[in-house]
Amino acid sequence: MKKGRSKAIRYWRNSLYETKLGLWELSPAMKLILTAVLSLIAAIFQSAGGYMPGIGFFVSAMATLPLFLATVVSVRQGFLSYLVTILLLLVIQPSELLIFTFTTGLLGWAIGFCFRKLKIRFLVVSLAGATLFMGIFTLLFIFHFPVLGPGVGTSFQFGPLLLVAIFSFLYAWMAAEACSFVLKRLLCALPEKVIKSVSTDGSVSRKHVEK
Repeated sequence: MKKGRSKAIRYWRNSLYETKLGLWELSPAMKLILTAVLSLIAAIFQSAGGYMPGIGFFVSAMATLPLFLATVVSVRQGFLSYLVTILLLLVIQPSELLIFTFTTGLLGWAIGFCFRKLKIRFLVVSLAGATLFMGIFTLLFIFHFPVLGPGVGTSFQFGPLLLVAIFSFLYAWMAAEACSFVLKRLLCALPEKVIKSVSTDGSVSRKHVEK
């Protein structure tokens, strides 16, 4: 029992990403191009919720990933990607605009920001979960938008509020783990001249990424 508890404690205290988020050797022009491409991908993913009811819900959840990647490159570029995607959705699929603005898009930016600034799993998940909670809270109880479906009412009650808090933490946890997995695989696939993974002692290495 104690061994299981200590293992759980280590899990939450460990970093989601074991090396410093490297030195991205991208010119300002390349960063803008990358931001535009990631914004377009995010808009396409998010639009699936309106074009393909049912399965589109799961595809639209993937809109978090492009925002995360843009923010990992640069917090400013991530925020710019967030705004560009909102403008694209305003034209492509306005019905998904609120959902992206307050949930999937906001969560992607929050996870990317936490990866750069905090790194510890508990802190990343907690802050990302709190951000998602505030977004869902705004949609449900201020805009009265049933973002979680008809099963969760839009009237302010303690029961739905607790349910939203639990859902936000669990969803942010899964999203953070998925983003970490994709980032590690992406860094292993990219050539050294595009990105460097800088280890904690300052030496350039990719071994930590491959773990």
